Amino acid sequence: NKMKKITIIPARSGSKGVPNKNILNLGGVPMFAWSIIHAKYYSCEDDKIYVSSDSEKYLEIAIKFGAIPHKRSASLAKDSTKTEPVMEEVLSTVEIDDEDLIILLQPTSPIRKKETLDKLISAFDDQECDSAITLSKFHGFLWESRNKYKKPLYTERPRRQDMEPRYTETGSVYITKAKKYKETSNRISGNIKGIEVTFEESLEVDTIEEFEVIKAYLENYENNWDIEQ
Repeated sequence: NKMKKITIIPARSGSKGVPNKNILNLGGVPMFAWSIIHAKYYSCEDDKIYVSSDSEKYLEIAIKFGAIPHKRSASLAKDSTKTEPVMEEVLSTVEIDDEDLIILLQPTSPIRKKETLDKLISAFDDQECDSAITLSKFHGFLWESRNKYKKPLYTERPRRQDMEPRYTETGSVYITKAKKYKETSNRISGNIKGIEVTFEESLEVDTIEEFEVIKAYLENYENNWDIEQ
């Protein structure tokens, strides 16, 4: 019984920051559909790709690009909605085996390289790996607010090359074994493999400015994805 890959793409229609950002036109494709294209790249015939949305229009786009539509309940379509309950709702409709992989692709990270996706999936060739995540290396110096002034969170400023590497989540891809997911109800847990990504892959669209940066990137770089719909 080989493991299935079950991908969930949560694409809500409301967005305070950038209205309807999930369907902004990015290289001729509605933004969230890039995640379907990426999921199709690593999916085999028994694998499933779900788009969870509160919008019929978004679900029609999902079908057009080859995903399975999941109409989410109204209670899970709010700004404050957390991602895990959305995953939970989709997974309650699917037969899952312990060895299956549950994959969360955030539609606001539309740039992913094939080699990154390959590395994420092959992380599970290691039997002890429970989860995998995209990370970017962080060399910054953290500060915090103290009243009206800012204060550094470090006492001495090390040289960059002497700093222990630290990483930040890019929010793009989270993968976990179904068995772990059932135990923890968390998108990642246990032994977590971190896959480092490039700058452009770590870009997330929260603002229209970030969208413009990603759009410029896609127009200026070779795009090796087949867009079938």
